[in-house]
Amino acid sequence: MPVIGTAGHVDHGKSSLVLALTGTDPDRWAEEKERGLTIDLGFAHTQIDDIDVSFVDVPGHERFIANMLAGVVGVDCALLVIAADSGWMPQTEEHVRVLEAVGAARGVIALTRTDLVDEDTAEFAKLEISEELADSPLATWPIVPVSAKTHVGIDDLRTTLTEALRTVEPSSEVGFRMWVDRAFQIHGSGLVVTGTVLRGVLQRDDELEVVPGAARARVRGIQRHDDAVELVRAGERAAINITGVDIGEIGRGSMLSTPMTSMASHRVVLEWHPGRGFATPPERGAFHLHTGTADRPVRLRPLAQDLYLATADRPFPATIGDRVVIREAGRQTVVGGATIIDPTPPHRIQRDQLAAYAEPSLSAVDRLMKAHRSIDREELLRASGGREPDASLAVGGAYVEASAVGDLVDRIRDTVRGYHAEHPLRDGIPIAELTTRIAMDRPVVDHAIDSADDLRLIEGVAASIDHRPVLDADQERRWAESVELLEASFGVPRASSLPADSELLHAMLRRGDAIQVADDVVFTSRQIDQLVDGLRDFPEPFTVSEFGERFEMARRQSVPLLEWMDKQGFTRRTGDARTVRDLAD
Repeated sequence: MPVIGTAGHVDHGKSSLVLALTGTDPDRWAEEKERGLTIDLGFAHTQIDDIDVSFVDVPGHERFIANMLAGVVGVDCALLVIAADSGWMPQTEEHVRVLEAVGAARGVIALTRTDLVDEDTAEFAKLEISEELADSPLATWPIVPVSAKTHVGIDDLRTTLTEALRTVEPSSEVGFRMWVDRAFQIHGSGLVVTGTVLRGVLQRDDELEVVPGAARARVRGIQRHDDAVELVRAGERAAINITGVDIGEIGRGSMLSTPMTSMASHRVVLEWHPGRGFATPPERGAFHLHTGTADRPVRLRPLAQDLYLATADRPFPATIGDRVVIREAGRQTVVGGATIIDPTPPHRIQRDQLAAYAEPSLSAVDRLMKAHRSIDREELLRASGGREPDASLAVGGAYVEASAVGDLVDRIRDTVRGYHAEHPLRDGIPIAELTTRIAMDRPVVDHAIDSADDLRLIEGVAASIDHRPVLDADQERRWAESVELLEASFGVPRASSLPADSELLHAMLRRGDAIQVADDVVFTSRQIDQLVDGLRDFPEPFTVSEFGERFEMARRQSVPLLEWMDKQGFTRRTGDARTVRDLAD
């Protein structure tokens, strides 16, 4: 069921025209009827020829432009209404800018209230419209004179709308997405939300996600124009009864979507679309970003030609390819339209990333991948609306752009070599430190190291394959002096007092020449062998004091040493005494 959305200046007869076409008055509120103007969105439906059609009637008054913008979401055909007795008006211009900004692909122009003018005036109005739209994509839209009061031209308008609607191609994208334009409670049923389905199919019992927020909802029932249905498709108006969500968690500006196909963002990169009266945004101003049914104040910062960073005060649903409208609050006018090309940009956007954003030969998803080089899989699916990249590798829970793997290996190689230069006695850089330094996820780093023939990853340490810790002459001398001090007795000095610094000492610990039993207590491996051998004929059971007397060491050495021996399985503690385990030769 395709959707037609109205547009046009206040009091040009949009609602009256919808009533004439459908037999339904789209003005729902008493205030609207009292004031004679549409304030919020109105809805109606009918059959034109053999096509079931939904209408979304939007307000024309400048004070309610945010409601108008919410109403053009997902429409298949625009119905631009211009009164013959008034002609082109300020909100006509505003609504044309909106239609251009959202990329309205098809539409019909209804020249209304022709019963109030003569033929010459009506013809002049048509010429005026053609002149105003001469340089606009809307210039090809047919103009149909009509009177909602006398119904003259209504049949011609039906026929013209039918011709436009027959060019609508159904969306083939999977994954349900719908902007919410209303949310309300119904006694006995619970929470109901309405909107125009952007894409996908929704059925009863499907699970949905509310964005922004983390709420999950389940579909209890679906209606299409007051009729209960089993499913709704892209392009149809829907009322969805959901559970699991409170009314405070959802409303106009929310997105209902298949889980992991939408994301909440407050920073987006926009590709600007020069249009009617707005080649670029003003350099300064208070701007509002409208996307779907969401409306947020934003700050705009130019990044490059036709590229802008928009930062909002609160998150809103954002997916690559979403169209946005930018309005300047001061002048209360539309100043541009744009497409979201990155809803999750890096904190600092580099020059090569800007070049990737502007790459025309790549798909939207692959442009995003080229800019990020590597991105968490869930984050990418949300940013892309559930679409997978074409030229990237799936590595663990992330995607890596194929061409970036070589660059990543070079970065890892340089980082590892730098670490070897800083710490020549260490086996290599711990993988956790490596991933932090190059800001990449562990699976991606593991994949890059595996693909390099000159790098290795052993027991969580990355190193060049030819790296071997080697002591220089001074280190050999200091270690020999340390060994002499340690092996003078089992009452070893504090490790911090040895000639070997911590770097050299840790190298000896890794090499196995020394064994650390406490923070400041170290023995040589020969001493440990001698101590274990001395346990073979040790009287049992024995206490810490007896052990210390036998090997001439203080409690500072004997207590941590025995605790270490317990853990290693050389001794077994029972109360305050210990016994020797069966020591193999």
